[in-house]
Amino acid sequence: MTQIDQYSAKTLLPAFTMDMLFNKVYVIQSPKLVSAIRRSQRTMSFEPLVTSTAKCVGGINGPGLELLREKVSKGKGLGHHTIVALRPTLLGDGLDQMNKTMVDCLHHSVQELKSHDGVLDLYDWCSLVTTIASTDAVYGPLNPYKQIKARHSYWYSSASLNPLIRSSNIVRTDQVYREIEKNLSSLMIGIAPWVVARKAWKGREYLAKAFLQYYEAGGHLGSSQLSYIRWKSQHDAGATLEDIARLEVVMGLGILSNTVPASFWVMFDIFSRPELLEEIREEICRNALSINPEGRHTIDLADVQDKCPLLLASFQETLRVRSNAAQLRVIYEDTMLNDSYLVKAGSVLVMPAAVINRSESMWGPDAHSFDPQHFITAGGKGSKASGFMSFGAPPHMCAGRHFATGEILALVTMLILQFDVCPVEGKWVEPPTNVKAVAASLSPPMGRTSVAIGERPGLKGVKWDFTLTPGRGRHGLVVG
Repeated sequence: MTQIDQYSAKTLLPAFTMDMLFNKVYVIQSPKLVSAIRRSQRTMSFEPLVTSTAKCVGGINGPGLELLREKVSKGKGLGHHTIVALRPTLLGDGLDQMNKTMVDCLHHSVQELKSHDGVLDLYDWCSLVTTIASTDAVYGPLNPYKQIKARHSYWYSSASLNPLIRSSNIVRTDQVYREIEKNLSSLMIGIAPWVVARKAWKGREYLAKAFLQYYEAGGHLGSSQLSYIRWKSQHDAGATLEDIARLEVVMGLGILSNTVPASFWVMFDIFSRPELLEEIREEICRNALSINPEGRHTIDLADVQDKCPLLLASFQETLRVRSNAAQLRVIYEDTMLNDSYLVKAGSVLVMPAAVINRSESMWGPDAHSFDPQHFITAGGKGSKASGFMSFGAPPHMCAGRHFATGEILALVTMLILQFDVCPVEGKWVEPPTNVKAVAASLSPPMGRTSVAIGERPGLKGVKWDFTLTPGRGRHGLVVG
């Protein structure tokens, strides 16, 4: 039993070591070792990265940072306490409340397409509608993303030329997070961000002020359970209102930076495969659609998630093949993994999803190919868990995975049933990705993906309703 040796990443051995400037980094490439890490969670933690992000991205310092820092590092542990406190709000009644707002917002945005004449950029459209739905569901009527005024022209991309986006009453503050994503590495250095990452720093400061105004106006009192509990946990522990507002800037990375590119890529992967598209349409119509005597079409999205396995599998397959996230752990004690590999205290452990999600030992010889059957065929969810890192790894799982999944599946369902989406250039061409957007678990596309969207033949004039039965917002997801 020896310490992990220096292996070449190209060999795809279970693990290898990199000696960085201040730390030793262990890179884990084997699903079997992921299971061992799960069993060793007492000796390692993700939370130092959370504290560092609060400092560098949120701009929290001094007593506020010590309040957030985990107890093992001599802090008060408020960061961990807040995460634990919010988890129940993303299930049960809290999830139902957010889902209702989210579905209504998506339905309104999709219906606007029926009066749209011309071409739009698919990514910018996904960015707009998911920003509206996500932030309205979380922050309520005084949602800062909807009501604040943008003061800098750099927050607007070419999407502002799109009439659908230009006419919307939501401020394009999701563009702030594009700047933060592009400059996240510079922000995380924590040295003079007003110089080395000025646009992202200015966006952070403006958003922090906007959230401070939100709390001062009592916006959290009419918001979701998630937003209210995040405020209350910090307020009761003695955090200042400014630090609470700054931590909400960091929260935006979770709300926007993953859902937006994921919704785009799920659409791209389905619409660019005509046979898969038709199979999913038929599956939804067979299992989730009802038509009343007046011809009104109603979809219960709970039936979509429970009775449409091909759509759910396609969603998870997009996450599997496109995720570039890396799960990090700081090692507190020397830890033996599988009685074979020693990771030393003070080092950092990395589990790259791009490698583990495509492990042939877990997914077979076609592990690098997009095939939804990977999530449908033999083995079951449990047998795949260690080979699927897109939602994280226990105990640090994405708490909002059910809400985000419901949002993406709802948007895709609405679009699939009502519209034909065709690339302007005549064929689907996969765009290059922005690998600098390191906050996103799926890299967003670069350039434009121009599409023409029109109502499907035979369905023009049909009235649609989309509902989600309360208590059925949880999805049967494979999780690490």
